[in-house]
Amino acid sequence: MTEWQSIINLNVEIPDDELELTISNYKSVKKKCGVYRIYNKDGKLMYVGQTKNLRRRLYEHFTEKRKGYFIQTVRFFYVDFEDEFITKSYLDMYETYLIRKLKPRYNVQQTAPMRYI
Repeated sequence: MTEWQSIINLNVEIPDDELELTISNYKSVKKKCGVYRIYNKDGKLMYVGQTKNLRRRLYEHFTEKRKGYFIQTVRFFYVDFEDEFITKSYLDMYETYLIRKLKPRYNVQQTAPMRYI
């Protein structure tokens, strides 16, 4: 089984408490670790990312000039464990899984890291 097949075949479940927001309510997001997906006005997935501070990172996305798309909505979920290594491992795993499964247009590095998977 190749590296690509193994990540696609992982039994990764996205948490049920996934949230959705628009630019007008990004301040409601907590300053916690998480994984997010950015959608354009047509509902098409543009980008998947992870961060240690969701509020700050989403603000950066909303205020930076994007190449070729406007952000309409963001779907995200928090990843929060007491152990920093475990949190980082889950962030990497979820981001890698979503990038490889959903193939967002603007994730330049389609081969997200495999170091924890």
